This record gives sequence, structure tokens and C-alpha cells, in this order.
Amino acid sequence: ARSTRSSRSNGGGGSEWRFHSMPDGAAVFPLDDGGYVYVSNSEMKEGLGGVYGVYFDKEGNIVDYQRLLSNTTRNCGGGKTPWETWVSCEEYGKGQCVQVDPQGKRAPQITDLGGDGGNYEAVAVDNREPRRPIFYLTEDSARGALRKYTPPVASLDLGNSSKLGWDTLHTNGGTTEFLAFLDDQRFVWIRDEEKARSSQEDHYPNVEGIDFHDGQLYFVSKKRKMLYMLDLDEGTYRNSSTDDGLLPGGGHLMDQPDGLVRSNRGNHLYLTEDGGNTAGVYAIHGFGGRYAVFEAMRGRYDGDETTGLAFSPDGKKMYAAFQDCGCADSDSGLNVACGCLFEFSRLDGKSFDGSTLGLKFHRV
Repeated sequence: ARSTRSSRSNGGGGSEWRFHSMPDGAAVFPLDDGGYVYVSNSEMKEGLGGVYGVYFDKEGNIVDYQRLLSNTTRNCGGGKTPWETWVSCEEYGKGQCVQVDPQGKRAPQITDLGGDGGNYEAVAVDNREPRRPIFYLTEDSARGALRKYTPPVASLDLGNSSKLGWDTLHTNGGTTEFLAFLDDQRFVWIRDEEKARSSQEDHYPNVEGIDFHDGQLYFVSKKRKMLYMLDLDEGTYRNSSTDDGLLPGGGHLMDQPDGLVRSNRGNHLYLTEDGGNTAGVYAIHGFGGRYAVFEAMRGRYDGDETTGLAFSPDGKKMYAAFQDCGCADSDSGLNVACGCLFEFSRLDGKSFDGSTLGLKFHRV
């Protein structure tokens, strides 16, 4: 799919639709009918951003395309909640994070995650204690502050089932803390926002993607080209460069790390790339082995970024986008920020949790 070309839903008889410009953060959600929806941000400026959904049936055919959020600005990253909604974050000075219902049954609503606003990027959730999910929010700014938001106890009352879902992010009384590094091994969560901003500026400026898995919080600093892993129980951390030279099997994540997405079963952590002339998607197994999943042809997507990484519910299809595919607008003839979405599958038909990849792809 491309944002300046109409695509027809699979299976015939479907409506034609035009994929949105500047696609960014995305996720996949299962639907009640056995299908799923690919939910994708649009990073357009000045109120032209938003969130869109590409709907698939249980066979993986596209059956619908809808706008789920409008009149927002630079919707960059986001994250999934434990109750299967999408949080879309705006990346500009007064940006907010908005909760969006992928099934379109509830109107979008600004959450309490972002406080007074900021250049927000992505969200991760520690849901080890289902009655008390803890949310983490990154800020793509040299002097940003990585936030930890703990909802109020009242919003998690098991006697009111509605409070366990949507309303959790819209109930007053939550607690916000900020990350601060103590030294080259230890970290703390503090209430002093300015001190936390100084810590980010000194140690992990311009934080982009974030992910939680098995007690560990992962995030990347695009400016430092560094992946950080925080042990939330021990209060310690370690870090590793994302630019490790030529990877086994070929490929090289040379430019800025951007999105972080974990495979469905959690075996692999995938990174997207911002910039350079071969932007791609890369995989990490544990905190060690790394390899390239795909890279753009040199010269075809110079300066672009890979975005919108997500997996189908069965893990057998991977979706990824380029923000600017170099299209010409059919009405004006001018080149525009034309997004394109690709669907990948393995040649062996297995899920993307596997260790050896052979790929085939087509443009959605």
C-alpha cells in the first residue's frame, strides 16, 4: 500500500483505499471475528496526523481501512495496553498520548501519561501484576525525561471491571516518576523532573523505542546509538552499542536506532532504523546475537526510516513501512511524504520467533 495510490481490499468486492502519509509506530490487535487490525500512526504535522487501522479477515485478506484518530500532530510511536488498546503519542513540544480503541467502539481520549506535554515517543507496560500495570513513556529530546506512570489504586478495583481497562489511564491520582542514572551500573526513579532531564541529557539523550519483557526494560538512545537494559527489580542496568559493524549474514545497522518491537513469544527484539541509505529492520536474540532481517536497496530510500513494525497474531506475518517512498501526488504532481506498507513472511512458513529467517514479501 502507498499513501498516494489506491489499493483494493483482497478477495474482490472490497472498497478502494489510500494508505496514509508518514506512517510511524504501529501494532496489531486481534478482533472478535478471528481477524486482526494493523493500527498505524501518521506523523504528519500541524494537526494533520492521526491513527489509522488496516483490517484483515482471519485469512489475512484486507477487508477495511478506517481513520481512528484525527486532528493530532506528529503521532510518532506509542504502545499497546494490557486490555488491547493503542496509546498514540505526539512528538512535539506540547504533545500528548491518546488512547485509541482499535475496534472503534470508544472515542479516543487523552491519557494522564504525558502530564503537561512533551516530545513523546513510545510506551511500554510492566504487567506482571495485572491489578497494577506500570507504564513507561519515552521522550525524544536531548533533555527529555523517561517517565514511569503508576495508576491510582482506586482505578484498579476488581469490583469494577471497567476500571481494569480503558479508565485506568484516565483516572486522577496516578504517580509519575522519572529515570535517573546514579553511575555506570545503577539507576533510580525520582520525582525531581529537572534532575531526571539532566540525567537523560548526560547519559541517554533522545530516547526512542521502549520495550518491557520478563522484568527488564529496554530502550534506545538514537543520539548515542545505544541499547539500554534496566533490571527493574535490582535497580541496575547495562548497555550495548547498536552499531556493531557488519552483522552475520550481511547487513549493518549504521544509523539511528528507532522503534523497538518484541516478537509475539518474546524470543526476539526487533529494531527499526532512522536515516542512512539502507534503512532496515534488525533482530536481537536475548541481549546477544544480532542479524539483519531486511534492508532497503542502496539509493532507493536514502535518508528514510523504517517504521510500523508489527506481527500478525500467529507471528507468521511481519509488517513494516517506509515513511517516504518517493511518490508523486496524483493531483499536484509534487513529491510528497508517501508512506508504503509491506507484508513479510518466512519461506518456511514459520513464525518470526524462529532463529533462521528466509523472507518473501509483498506491498500491502
